[in-house]
Amino acid sequence: MGFICDTFILDLIGQVREAAALGWIKHDLRKDDDKGGKGKDDDKGVKKGRDDDGDDHADDDVGMDDKDKGIPGTAKSIIKKLTKVRRECMRGKFGNAREKLRALIKQVNAQRGKHLTDEAYYLVRFNAEFLLEKL
Repeated sequence: MGFICDTFILDLIGQVREAAALGWIKHDLRKDDDKGGKGKDDDKGVKKGRDDDGDDHADDDVGMDDKDKGIPGTAKSIIKKLTKVRRECMRGKFGNAREKLRALIKQVNAQRGKHLTDEAYYLVRFNAEFLLEKL
C-alpha cells in the first residue's frame, strides 16, 4: 500500500501545482504576500506551536520546492497536507493518514468557489476520497 500511496500522492501534488498554474486555485490577496502568507492575525484560533493539522510547525514547509513560492496559499496548504498524508502512509500509520485526508476534504469543501474553481475542487476532492477509500 505504501508504494501506491506514495506515487498516487506525488502525482496529485503535481496536479495541484498544475491547477494553480492554470488559475484554478486563486490567490487570497489578503493573505498571499511576500511574507509567505502570514499576516499579523493569521494565527488566531491556532494553539501556539500547533498548526491546523494538530502537529508542530516544524514541518510546515515539507514538500515545498522553490517553484512553489509563487503559488497561492491555498495550493501550498493542499500540498502540505498531501505531503503529510504521504509521510503517514510511508510510516504505515494509515489511521493518521485517513484523519489528515478528512481534514483536507473539509478544507477543499470550505474553499470551493472562494479560492478553488470547480475544476480544482473536484480534482482534489475526488482523488482524496478515492485514496481515503483505499486506505
